[in-house]
Amino acid sequence: MAVEDVKKVEVEPECQPEPPVTTHKEDEKAIVPVEPLVTEEKPTDDTKALVVVETTAEVSEEKPLEGSARRDDVLAKVASEKKEALIKAWEESEKSKAENKAQQKLSSIGAWENSKKAELEAELKKYEEELEKKKAKYIEKMKNKIVLIHKKAEEKRALTEAKRGEELLKAEELAAKCRATGETPKKLLGWF
Repeated sequence: MAVEDVKKVEVEPECQPEPPVTTHKEDEKAIVPVEPLVTEEKPTDDTKALVVVETTAEVSEEKPLEGSARRDDVLAKVASEKKEALIKAWEESEKSKAENKAQQKLSSIGAWENSKKAELEAELKKYEEELEKKKAKYIEKMKNKIVLIHKKAEEKRALTEAKRGEELLKAEELAAKCRATGETPKKLLGWF
């Protein structure tokens, strides 16, 4: 049976009209559809029901479905739509789970990265402090060595100055002795 026009008519549930009776011209048998095909899932208003009114212009050569066969087709279609809806809901649920799992994993990776960075920065700070302590210790050692070198240099300078003073005194005494005796110093003659 070919369906050309399908019209939806809102009717009160108590006063639903009988479906139209169509006749086949060749057989002259009355074809009465048992249950109309309803494509709406649920009406928004429970007081009004939707009825599908079918009008046909031509009758096809196929034998139309009657009674329980048509109902079985409708039930099969409803079952397949239900399965499709369940599959779609499952798919959305799985996608949502996967997205949440990925977000949780990314969050834990970020936390792990931050904790590792903090550990390394603490270790770096520890090494820097140790190096600063070692540096201060070496600087102190070097300053102490510089002080020791300066002290030794001062001692050597003092010894040199004392020796120079002694040699000057010795030279003055020898010169005074030579003046008193009239003799020439012996060392001076050794140079010539």
